[in-house]
Amino acid sequence: MNLFDLDDRVTAATVAAAGTVIGALIQMRVVWRKEVSERARGVPATKKSRRGPVLAVVLLVVGAAVGGFAFSRYLVRQSDLESAALRGQLQTQLAQISATAARLERATLSDHGSSVHAADDRRAPDGVTVTTTVGPCRARAVFAPDAAPACDEQEALGVTLCTNVPSLATVTVMELYARPEDSPQPWTESRVAPGQDVGRARFADKVFERAESDQAKQVCTTFFSWNGEQGYSVRVVVKYVIAPAASEVSNVPLVPISGVAQ
Repeated sequence: MNLFDLDDRVTAATVAAAGTVIGALIQMRVVWRKEVSERARGVPATKKSRRGPVLAVVLLVVGAAVGGFAFSRYLVRQSDLESAALRGQLQTQLAQISATAARLERATLSDHGSSVHAADDRRAPDGVTVTTTVGPCRARAVFAPDAAPACDEQEALGVTLCTNVPSLATVTVMELYARPEDSPQPWTESRVAPGQDVGRARFADKVFERAESDQAKQVCTTFFSWNGEQGYSVRVVVKYVIAPAASEVSNVPLVPISGVAQ
């Protein structure tokens, strides 16, 4: 408590009480000394002289009452100040708690959004492309010296195309493309199906996988050409997703998906 932190009413009441008590004490002292002096001279006491101590006592009672009022007001004032300070601290703490809760909520939403994006990115298919050129087939036997050697399908030139993917990858699509060498035809118009004849050439009907390392594997297919007049440009695009865990990898058989080019 701060004894000097008083409002005007309490201060005025305190000053009045102090003045009244001091005045009563002075009057009692004066009356007492006067009575002692008169008794020493043998002067009989009068009604007026006897009223002097009574008046002083009344003044003391009044001063005590005023002082008690001032002290009670002081206590009420201090109680109000302490209550206001406590309310202010509680409001400050509530504001801090609310701000902390809001930050935690934003952080939680941000982490949840990051997790969702990460999961979406993991589920989004990645793609690997491999491209090569296959030359014309060279027959083992030449029947006409001036004619280009012709190959049959048993003498087809086979080229294996492989793409490296993570060992936990699950292949979702394998796109196959083939076009004559140096052809201006876009790749999007050169898509073929497994086993489709594209002019004495075709991709194998099936694809296969083989281990490359502990972290990678190869997804492969073979292109056959028994065309002795021209070569081919071929491309394989493998799309895959990363499985979240080894136990969750699906054992679905790998089936190439491709469209047929006219």
